[in-house]
Amino acid sequence: MFTDKSSCFFVPVSSGKIQTMKTYLSSGEVFLGHKLVGEHPERPERLQAIEAAIEGSDLLGKFRRIPPRPATTEELLRVHSAAYLADLRQRMGDLQPKGQGWLDPDTYYGPGTYQAALHAAGTACDLALRIANSDGDNGFALVRPPGHHASADRAMGFCLLNNVAVAAAAVRATGRRVSIVDFDVHHGNGTEDIFARDGGVQVISLHQFPFYPGSGAATSIGEGNGRGAILNIPLPEASAGPEYKLAMRKVVIPALRRFDPDVILVSAGFDGHAQDSLAGMSLLEDDYAAMVASLLTVQTRLLLVLEGGYQPSALSASVLAVLRVLTDPSGPSGYRPSGHDAGVAPSDAVRKLLAELQKLHGL
Repeated sequence: MFTDKSSCFFVPVSSGKIQTMKTYLSSGEVFLGHKLVGEHPERPERLQAIEAAIEGSDLLGKFRRIPPRPATTEELLRVHSAAYLADLRQRMGDLQPKGQGWLDPDTYYGPGTYQAALHAAGTACDLALRIANSDGDNGFALVRPPGHHASADRAMGFCLLNNVAVAAAAVRATGRRVSIVDFDVHHGNGTEDIFARDGGVQVISLHQFPFYPGSGAATSIGEGNGRGAILNIPLPEASAGPEYKLAMRKVVIPALRRFDPDVILVSAGFDGHAQDSLAGMSLLEDDYAAMVASLLTVQTRLLLVLEGGYQPSALSASVLAVLRVLTDPSGPSGYRPSGHDAGVAPSDAVRKLLAELQKLHGL
């Protein structure tokens, strides 16, 4: 497990030159240290299932392994308050290395949690900066605990540090424009709250609504300098591939093209899968692959950061489907959908919602 199988592809570009494109992948044993004695959906077996699936697949040799690293204090302070970071260190860091308990009714911590959280945020930063400085590389940060519910000063919903926000702020600090696309089944309230007034980071979320954490209404569009940079697509329960594909085509892709990001970061939660009992959506692994393929048509500098996904076989199958898109040497044009939902029309409710969003955001 967690062995290095490195490779890259040579891809022709429009100039006729040959360009070396890499897919980075990072995970590690440090992320298995975040665990609870007892049952909890956010558990080490999630990553173990993914790694076992990768090791048994045809993907070995098609990506470059990058070892995880912890986030620096500077990286964390761009997103989180000093008081909150001090509280985490006091509870579970070097000041209390054997600390364990709960930060909210859903979010536990134990002796290995602090290092896992620091490395999750730092690894997302590392890959994001590598990709931002590349000619078009992509990657996947297979990290835990997840992050998109964590706000500047609060843990929530299994999340301690907001990994994708820390990565976005690191890239933003270099002067680049960043878009975050969140397709986790739950609204990324922490990410929205952190960037709601920023304007230099676009946040687009597709999520089940109404549902936990209760935020993410279509009318939530940001404030001040960030007004219009927040775009929520609150989809009804049982939405599936046809609804998500239409949302990507009608709203997500046009909004991304208008914002013109230098890097796209994805809060990649796979808990909208039909087999995942924590929510009520009906996506399949091919639907996740289709979304990632469409994002690559806007910007090839793309990083996925793992969020949710709690049914191990569905999670690992979805990650493999996405990795096949990322590592395909022909790029997004090489993606061929399975056709599992051919001829199935999106619901009228979602058509109406997307038309309203197009009007609201001027798309």
